[in-house]
Amino acid sequence: MNRFVISLAYDGSAFQGWQKQLENGVIKIRNGREVRTVQSELERALREIAKEPIRTIGSSRTDAGVHALNQYAHFDFPVDMTTEQIRLALTSKLSKDIRINKVYCVDDDFHTRFCATGRSYRFVIARELTPFNRNYKSYFPRFTIDQERIQKCLPLFLGEHDFEFFCQKSEELKTFVSVVSSVDFYETEEDCIFEISADRFLHNMVRRIIGTLVRLSGREEVGLIIEELLKRNRKYLHLVYTAPPQGLYLVDVHYAEGYFSTC
Repeated sequence: MNRFVISLAYDGSAFQGWQKQLENGVIKIRNGREVRTVQSELERALREIAKEPIRTIGSSRTDAGVHALNQYAHFDFPVDMTTEQIRLALTSKLSKDIRINKVYCVDDDFHTRFCATGRSYRFVIARELTPFNRNYKSYFPRFTIDQERIQKCLPLFLGEHDFEFFCQKSEELKTFVSVVSSVDFYETEEDCIFEISADRFLHNMVRRIIGTLVRLSGREEVGLIIEELLKRNRKYLHLVYTAPPQGLYLVDVHYAEGYFSTC
């Protein structure tokens, strides 16, 4: 039994997120159909190749409608195949909204989530919503985006902070602390683009940071409010706004050199 890692990209429009949804130990059924997730599709394809159940563990759990340019997942595989043979076999079994970028060999103790040193996300905001970009960009018709004010707020997020007010809580979450290494916001002719990298991201963290920045960018005191939210001042908690998932991309997951090899 060998451990492999795949790098994959996917269009999240038709998926209910990365993580498979179970009910009483089986894939959840909604409206007479299995709930479609990236993980469940990947494990179905691997099961068809290996002729037995294969469990995958992803590096990040993207929400419904969120896209990935370079997500990672590891799995233990009983069949004697090269990395390229696995990539080709998976490609033949998967739908066109998932692309296997590459397959790697790794040590048996490698874990895509716990071995990652950081992750990078991008959020794209359209200046104009069209039928062709509605699944891939967000749009905020009720808010005027002040790029200059947002730019001035970005340094507030750098470094180690408690992001309790910028996440959706869960029972398994033990700490709200993340270390943000870079953050940027810039404009193109068609879009406004927000980019952020950190050692870890909490559930809805990126969507709440950008949603709150956009919502408050028309206010002169936006910087003060962000500072107070990072101090967990509940007086301003009602101003936190979660941006929609369309427009959010997992750009990459970072690992130390030397983990991956082909075989």
